[in-house]
Amino acid sequence: MSTSLPLSILRWLRPGRRDVSANTGLVLGFIASFAFAGESAVSLMAAGMPADCAEYAANVTQSEGSFGSISPAVNGTRCYGAFQFCDSGTLQSYWSGSTEDFLASPSAQVAAWEKYENNQWVQANRLGLAGMVGQQVCYNGTCAVISQSSILKACQFGCGKGGKLYNLMQSGLDCSAPGTKDGAGTSVCSYLISGAGYNVSCITNSNDGVDCLPVEGGTKSE
Repeated sequence: MSTSLPLSILRWLRPGRRDVSANTGLVLGFIASFAFAGESAVSLMAAGMPADCAEYAANVTQSEGSFGSISPAVNGTRCYGAFQFCDSGTLQSYWSGSTEDFLASPSAQVAAWEKYENNQWVQANRLGLAGMVGQQVCYNGTCAVISQSSILKACQFGCGKGGKLYNLMQSGLDCSAPGTKDGAGTSVCSYLISGAGYNVSCITNSNDGVDCLPVEGGTKSE
């Protein structure tokens, strides 16, 4: 990832690459040179997370933050909580109160995230992105079978037409294709792989049968 801003700041600008439409100066969803601990499945369930999505949600928070996390300000925008809802559009769409109250309420964060994920899944289906489930994706020598949870985690890049995941689908799962990486060089393929194999039936209302499939080393390099 190459950018003029420190990676430790850029990682905070998430979720919802839909925020890009509100502020094109934002670069959202970067992986940092350091990571916050995130939340455990147990702590998420205590805040109201359905048990069948708790492990997946914990995986997402490892790339995001904890219930009390506040990002540094970049271009006037900060992001809040375990799933890093940014105040340039996404936070306001899913929370009507103050940022202080949002941070103080793990249950509000979980409820907002569930709504966000449900909306992303609807969009992913409408654009045919969910049709990639069951296909194999390889990136940097690591391969995984795309699952529903892969799609949802990749939707951290946004599930809209012309987004990173949409461009990948249009390229035939070519991870080196133009428009499949963010401004810091993070490939949407890395999210498809790291998010693979989790139960997300609380969002999709179905089980794709690939829960807990291991990621496998491979020789293919993208």
